[in-house]
Amino acid sequence: MVAVSLALCSALTFGLSTSLQHRAATALADVAPGRLLGRLLRRREWLVGICLSVLAFGLHAWALGSGPLSLVQPVIISGVVFAVLFRSALDRRWPSRRELGWVALTWSGLVVFIAGTGAPESTHLPAHAPLVTGVLAVVAAVSTRRGAQAATPEGRGLWLGTAAGILFGLVAAMIKLVLVAASHHAGALSVAWPMTAMLLAGLWAVALNQRAYQTTRLSVSMPVLNVVDVLVALAFAGIVLGERPGLSPAGLAAQCLGLFAISWGVRQLARVEERAHPAPDQDALPPPAADPDLHPAQSLATRSPS
Repeated sequence: MVAVSLALCSALTFGLSTSLQHRAATALADVAPGRLLGRLLRRREWLVGICLSVLAFGLHAWALGSGPLSLVQPVIISGVVFAVLFRSALDRRWPSRRELGWVALTWSGLVVFIAGTGAPESTHLPAHAPLVTGVLAVVAAVSTRRGAQAATPEGRGLWLGTAAGILFGLVAAMIKLVLVAASHHAGALSVAWPMTAMLLAGLWAVALNQRAYQTTRLSVSMPVLNVVDVLVALAFAGIVLGERPGLSPAGLAAQCLGLFAISWGVRQLARVEERAHPAPDQDALPPPAADPDLHPAQSLATRSPS
């Protein structure tokens, strides 16, 4: 319960951070990728979002120190739900009935997913962690390259979201690895290399996430990022850390059902957000059909820049 509570606090803080960063990034959709970070550093809301990310990171590490990676990381992605609600508050509008419905679906999927998770074994100090980490880094690099070569914005967003998801999952794994090494009073090298990998993967993931925000719609990059994040964390927990939940067939089915509900709910939440906050390059397109679930305040929000 301590780990879950800390993870929820971290997710809430991440949600507010994400909503602020997304507002800043979408407002700079016409800026070249090489200049994006410099422009973002001049925006107060993005800097506040980064500070909140640091706080959320500390809570995330605290949660990982109190519970297994396979339990904490699925809870962390509920920050997406908080981000949608915070974005509504920042735009001074009430969430629509549709948004609240998809929020409920996402939360339900998370509950089912966690309920299907068995009690993992105690973690141990792994010897093959550098190899698995290197493989994940290579896969992230390949995904980044494929994103740069993609012919469509959707293809670029999909590959960038995949790469960012791998790296965010790797960051969580490195945090857990540092904590495991510290608990075993391992040598300085056992702590130094995962700490370095965590910092590099974190910076890389943030850069890719900002590019994904800028490149395409949220409904393309956000779902794949969060699902890949969880899958990488679960795989690392099982292969490297020895967290063996020992799932029954019913538990495995519950996890698959929960993960599907989470990914579907996140995708639909992102699509609702797109209607409320269209990207600048969509201004030339015909306006979307009126949505009966949108409140008047939302209609006003769609006519103003993010």
